[in-house]
Amino acid sequence: MDYKLECKTCKTILLDIPAEATEETPIHCSTCGAYLGSWGELQDDFARQITDADALELKHGIIIKHS
Repeated sequence: MDYKLECKTCKTILLDIPAEATEETPIHCSTCGAYLGSWGELQDDFARQITDADALELKHGIIIKHS
């Protein structure tokens, strides 16, 4: 992963994702409030980086690791 989900300001990976987020919903860091991108952009970037070997999934804003 290239750390796009990591906040460039405070270096955490804590996203403030509204319950009813749409593709256009702006997503901010829940630690410092910095803008991270739209929910659609962040989901697309996550999906682009994941391979079957990673066994990770982004579901409702939660990264799930499959064993």
